Amino acid sequence: MSYDSPGKKLWRYISPILLYYGIMLVVSFIGSFVITYQMAGSMATMDMEEFTQELILRSLEASVPIYLLSGLLSLPLLIRMFLKDMTYRKYVGDKRTLKKGTLVYCILVGIFASLAASLLATLSQAGQVFEGYESASQTIFSQSVLMQIAAAGIVMPVVEEFIFRGLMYNRMKDYMSANMAMIISSLIFGLYHGNLIQGIYGFVMGLLMIFVYEKYQTMLAPVLCHVGANLISIVLEFLNIQLDSVMIAAVIAVVCLAGVYGILKLIQKQVHVGTILNKRYIDAGLDGTDGKYGEHFRGHSFFDSAASGEKSNKKQGTGYTVDDYYPKPKDEDKD
Repeated sequence: MSYDSPGKKLWRYISPILLYYGIMLVVSFIGSFVITYQMAGSMATMDMEEFTQELILRSLEASVPIYLLSGLLSLPLLIRMFLKDMTYRKYVGDKRTLKKGTLVYCILVGIFASLAASLLATLSQAGQVFEGYESASQTIFSQSVLMQIAAAGIVMPVVEEFIFRGLMYNRMKDYMSANMAMIISSLIFGLYHGNLIQGIYGFVMGLLMIFVYEKYQTMLAPVLCHVGANLISIVLEFLNIQLDSVMIAAVIAVVCLAGVYGILKLIQKQVHVGTILNKRYIDAGLDGTDGKYGEHFRGHSFFDSAASGEKSNKKQGTGYTVDDYYPKPKDEDKD
């Protein structure tokens, strides 16, 4: 697909984000109209300054429900885009080789990573320096616990994973190396968070979630990692746990980082999901055959083949690299 024009490549990268933001813009407009209509009766008893402040306050209170509704509306469309893309993937993860019990590692690594990031941000007092981080946190945690869990804990992680890993990262791999796609998509995921502290956190978490996605070869892995990271933040805020000792906070942060490292080593050691020919790809006749799904070809995931070496795999005829996951242009398409 490297023969696509630069404009088409850019459109494929950004269209999932534009879809979500477009839906959110419409939902926000409707929400603002409803709020303004509800306040119309009180305009006579308020001056313009009081009315404006009340409007801003109610709009902030409605921001998380707007995120929730926008996510619910955009998710079916994002999943549809993802499934359409998957038709053109020559190889997909072999679900038969996935040990479902190991998916708990995804939740745990997300929890430990989130705890470590929160503690490090507290120890560095970054929230007092960068106002965007504090305001973003206050907007989310000012909602009811159920709203926080539904929006920030479940729906938005799923939406963001399909946008940034399922669509953007996978589409970038159509045109560049997997390593470059990993870095660029994670950078964009960091910028998406809108402030420096969450941006750094988003970049690191983006790398982490791509790792588990490639190892498990299923979208369920990064979704669980993201859900675990967000839910633990909500739980800690609800419990209002305060650490008065800097030393204790630092020790816990180190333990959490060690936990992240240990779980990643477990994933690297225990998770070996193979890949097989994609039935949807074969049925669509994209391999130039009659559309019959025949022999299964198993290989290594991206991280395994990178470790074992492309040349040795090719010599044995049983392995391939990430570039082999995608259909190659036919001779007539190159003209």
